Amino acid sequence: MQKVELILPAGDGLSLRAAVSNGADAVYLGLKNFNARRSAKNFDEDQIFSVIKYCHDRNVKAYIVFNTLVKNHELAEYFRLVNVAYSAGADAIIIQDKCLIPLLNQNFPNLQIHLSTQATTVNSLSIPEQADRVILSRELIFAEVAEIARKYNTEIFVHGALCFSYSGLCLFSSMVGGRSGNRGLCAQPCRLKYNDRYPLSTMDLCLLPKIPKLLEAGVRAFKIEGRMRSPLYVATTARIYRKYIDAYYSGDFSIDKNDMDELALVFNREFTEGFGFCESVVDDTKPMNRGIFLGIFKGGKLKLGHDLKVGDGVGIWVGDEVRGYVVKRILKAGSAVKEVFAGDVVEIDRKGAKDGDRVYKTSSAGKKFKIGDELETSAIEVKKTKIVLPHFSPVKDDSEVKILTKVYSKKSAIEADEAKADVVYYDVMKGDCEEVKKLVKNSRLFVSTPRILSDEQVAEVAERIEKIDPDGVLVGNRGLLDFLKGREIHLDYSFNCFNDVDLNCYEGRPIVSPELNFKEVAALRNKNFIVLVHGDVVLMNSKQRLSAPQLKDAEGRVFRVRRNGGVTEILNTKQLGLFNKARDYVGIGVKNYLIDVEKDVGKFVRIYRKILSLEQFGDSRIRKGYTTGHFGRGVY
Repeated sequence: MQKVELILPAGDGLSLRAAVSNGADAVYLGLKNFNARRSAKNFDEDQIFSVIKYCHDRNVKAYIVFNTLVKNHELAEYFRLVNVAYSAGADAIIIQDKCLIPLLNQNFPNLQIHLSTQATTVNSLSIPEQADRVILSRELIFAEVAEIARKYNTEIFVHGALCFSYSGLCLFSSMVGGRSGNRGLCAQPCRLKYNDRYPLSTMDLCLLPKIPKLLEAGVRAFKIEGRMRSPLYVATTARIYRKYIDAYYSGDFSIDKNDMDELALVFNREFTEGFGFCESVVDDTKPMNRGIFLGIFKGGKLKLGHDLKVGDGVGIWVGDEVRGYVVKRILKAGSAVKEVFAGDVVEIDRKGAKDGDRVYKTSSAGKKFKIGDELETSAIEVKKTKIVLPHFSPVKDDSEVKILTKVYSKKSAIEADEAKADVVYYDVMKGDCEEVKKLVKNSRLFVSTPRILSDEQVAEVAERIEKIDPDGVLVGNRGLLDFLKGREIHLDYSFNCFNDVDLNCYEGRPIVSPELNFKEVAALRNKNFIVLVHGDVVLMNSKQRLSAPQLKDAEGRVFRVRRNGGVTEILNTKQLGLFNKARDYVGIGVKNYLIDVEKDVGKFVRIYRKILSLEQFGDSRIRKGYTTGHFGRGVY
C-alpha cells in the first residue's frame, strides 16, 4: 500500500521549518505573485532555492503554488517565475487554469503539475489527462471522493478554513471590494455580518477522525490549509496528523481527546467534518477563532471545562463582542492560585461580562513546539530555459452583432423571443424546457447547464440534451464537454476565460470573465467571445443552503439569494448595466452580448439592440441604480 502524503502550509520561513520538523511529507508555498494567498509573507525568488534545498535535505517535497488566473500581459512573467521554481527543483507546481498545462509541459519537461482546488473539480470527467494530481473541491461527498480516488491521483483538504463558495467560482470580494479571490487577494466578505448574523461564515474543517475511511478510499494526499496561520498552528497540525496517519498504518488508530483539544486551541471556528460527511458547514454566531470552551459565568464564577493557568489567553463573549486578555489572577475558594483544572469553580477578571456569557481559552502559556534548523543560503542558478509561448494571430468575428439572453421562466423566454433576441438560454433541467423549445420561434434556443455537476449528474444532463436537441448548449461545467461533440457550444463565465490561451483552449464561444476590464478585453487577440453587458452577476456559488431570500450587510446593501441548478447563488447588490458603454465593445470588434435577467428581458433586448446598432440612445436616467462592474477598474 502506498502511504498517504501529508502536506502542510508554509506561509513564511518559520512555518516552513515548523512543518518540516513536525512530520510533513511535503509543503506548499508561494512566491510573491500568482498564488492564492498573496497576503501571506511568501518567499522571494532567491529564497526559493534555499527553501527547496532545505526541504529536500530532509526528504520533504516542495510544491510551489501558481494557482491564480493570469492576464494576457502577465503570461511571460508567470512562465518566468515557473522557470525559477523549476530551476530550484520544485517537486510540483499547483495551478488553477487547466488550459496552461500543455504549455507548461512543453516548456518544463518532467515538472509535475497539480490542479488546484481553485479549478473547481467536482467530477472525474473534468480532470485533464495531463494533470499529475487533482486537488478536489471541498464540497464533494465522501462517495464522490472515493470514486474519483479509485481512478486518479487525488488530494483533499483535511483540516483548516473552508470557503462558503466553491473555490474558483467566487466573485464576491472582487465585485464588491475590488480584491479578487481568483487573483489571491480575497477580502473574505463571507466573514462579515449579514442580517445581523454571520450566515456565510464557515466552520473549520477537521477530518482527523475520518483518516481510516479516507485512506481506505485510496486518497493519495492530505492537505492542511493555513498559509496565513501561525507557525504554532502549522507545527501542531503537522504533529497530530502525522501521529494518527502513522497510527493507522501500525494498526492502532484511537484518537486521544487531548489531541483534539490541542487542534482546537491553535485555531478553530468550531470544527466540522465538511460536506463530505455533513449537510451544513456554517456557524453564524461568530466569524473568528474560538479556542476551547471553558464555561459560562454563573453567580460571577466559572466552572471550568478545561484546565487554566496564569498566563493563558481567554476570550469572553459579551454580546457581539469578544473581550480577550491574558489571565493574570485566578481565585479558587477565595485564594489566588497559579493553576486550576477541569471541574474547578474559579473567579477570573470578567471584563464586564454578566452571568450567561461564554468564556473560551484561546492560548496556552509557555506552549512550545519544534521549529527545526534555520534555513541556510543556497546557490542560485536559474536555468536558461528558452520559454516558448504561443503567438496568437488576431481572430475576428465577422458575424453580425448578436444579443444573447439568459432567462429563468417560460414567460421570459417568450418575451425574449418576441423581442427577437438572437439566442435564448433556458435551463435544461426545467420541466418545461421541451415546451419552451417549441414556443421559441424567432430566436435560437440553447439550453443552459449547471456549473456544478457530479459524474452521475453529467450523464443525466447529457441525456436531457440529447432528448431536447436544442440549437446549442451553454456549458457550465467542464465535465460535460466530451458529451457535446458536434454541437454548437457557448461557455459560461464559470470557465474563467482570462487570456488568449484560454480562448484558444476550448472549442466553442466563451463568456469572458467579468473580472476583466475593457482594456484587458480589448487586448485579447481572439474576439470570438461573449461579453456580459447587463443583468445579475453571480457572486457566490455554494452547496450550503440559506433560508433567507436576501442578505443585508452593515452598509445596508442587499444581496439577493436564489437556488439555481442545485446550487445556492448570491447575486450582486446591483445589476450590471453598461448601456451606452457597451458600444466601446462594438468598436473593438466584439459581436456577442449577454443579458442575464429574471424579468423585463424584452425591454432590455430592445434597449441594447438600439445601443449596439449605434442608434441614438440617452441612457443618463436609465443607468441609475446599476453598476458598470469591472468595466473601468478590473482587478489587481
